[in-house]
Amino acid sequence: MPDSSVPAADAMHASRAGGLTDAGPMLWPATLDHVALGSPDPEALARFYVDQLDFTITAREGGHIALSGPGRRLVIGPGTARQLLHAGFNLGDAGRVARYRAVLDRAGTCATSDTASPFFQPGAFGVADPDGNRFAFGVSRQNGAPPTGRPGRLQHVVVASPDAGRIADFISAGLGFRVTDWVRTPDGAGTACFLRSDEEHHSFAVFRAPAGRLDHFSFEVASWDAIRDWCDHFSRTGVPIFWGPGRHGPGNNLFMMANDPDGNALEFSAEITRHPYTMPPGEWPHVPKTLNLWGAAIMRS
Repeated sequence: MPDSSVPAADAMHASRAGGLTDAGPMLWPATLDHVALGSPDPEALARFYVDQLDFTITAREGGHIALSGPGRRLVIGPGTARQLLHAGFNLGDAGRVARYRAVLDRAGTCATSDTASPFFQPGAFGVADPDGNRFAFGVSRQNGAPPTGRPGRLQHVVVASPDAGRIADFISAGLGFRVTDWVRTPDGAGTACFLRSDEEHHSFAVFRAPAGRLDHFSFEVASWDAIRDWCDHFSRTGVPIFWGPGRHGPGNNLFMMANDPDGNALEFSAEITRHPYTMPPGEWPHVPKTLNLWGAAIMRS
C-alpha cells in the first residue's frame, strides 16, 4: 500500500514558513464528508434521494435538509439547480482544523469564515474559490444510527468553470490539494484537473466549460458487480443511465452516470487508483478516449 504520510521535509517547511506551501501538509489527509446542493425545490429533490438512493432525512435546519445514506451524506437547501453550496471535507481532529485555518489565514489568499453544517462539529470553517464554490472543513459528527441500504460511499465532487486553470491553481496552491492529473490540449491549455486530499485519485476536480456550475459528484462502490446492481435498480425505477458503463483514463475507474431531477449528474464508480502524497502530476491529452477508454465521451469543452 502506498505511504500516505506527509514527507518530513514538507512538514518541517510547514512549521517554519508562511505562504501557500504550508497548506498541503496541514490538509493531508482529508476526506469528502458531504456535499451541500442548492435546489429550487429542496423538498422534491430530497424525496428523490430518499426514494432512489436509500437516503434518510436526519435533520431540518433553516430551510436546509440533511440526508444520510450508507457512506454518503447530503445537505439540500434553497438555491438554483446544479449549484454547489459547499463541499464538506473531514479533517478528523479539531486541532487539525484550527491549524489548517491558521495556515490559510496567514497565507492571505482566501478569506475564511465560520461555517455551520449539520454534519460537522462546532468549529468548522469555509472558504470560496474564485467562481464562488464553497469548501467547508471540519470534524465529522454522526446523526443517529448508521443508515442502511445499497452501498455507495461519497468519494469526489467536480465543478465546471470557464477558467479551469485558475480554479485548479487556487485549490492546489491556495488550499493544498495535490494535483494528480492534468488534461491538456496540444498547445498546453488545461481542460481538466484532478486533485486529491488523500490517497484516492481525486476528491475534487474541475473541467473547463462555458459556464461555472456543479458538474457531478460520485459514489464509490466495491466492484463492477455493484455498478451493475445500481444500473439494474435505476432500470426498475425508471431513472435513465445517460453515460456508461465505461472506464475513465485518469483514475482508471469504472463508472456510470445518471441524473437527479435538478440535472445534477450522479456518478457510481469503482476501482479508482490510489496515489501517495509525493507522486508527481500526470498528463493526459484532451481527446474523448481520455474520459472514456471504452467508447463515447461527454466533452465539456
